[in-house]
Amino acid sequence: MQKFSEEYIKKSVGKIILEKRKAIKLSQESLAEKLGINIRTMSNIENGHTFISAKTLSKLCDIFNISPSVFFDISNCSNLNNKLNEIIDKLRNSNNKDIDFYYDLINLVEQRKFKSL
Repeated sequence: MQKFSEEYIKKSVGKIILEKRKAIKLSQESLAEKLGINIRTMSNIENGHTFISAKTLSKLCDIFNISPSVFFDISNCSNLNNKLNEIIDKLRNSNNKDIDFYYDLINLVEQRKFKSL
């Protein structure tokens, strides 16, 4: 089983909160207000310097309409980020013809997924 440092956990959870906040188009200040915490504390949470309390976790679940488990599924998040970074690196090092090929391939996969639904 993979070991996770305290710093890694705080940064991963903070990143999830940041992404969820941006997805619902809330400012950091607005979210801090909804949570009843200081804007500086909100910033420290999103930057991985401070961890959230159970009370804040509960409020975040309500605001984002998600399960608490979303905040702790960080092993999959890390693996996904590694794969995305690898894909981006490959694209950066590709010529236009290869990029067109990858683009067509992605579209083909998406079309097949929709047909199977």
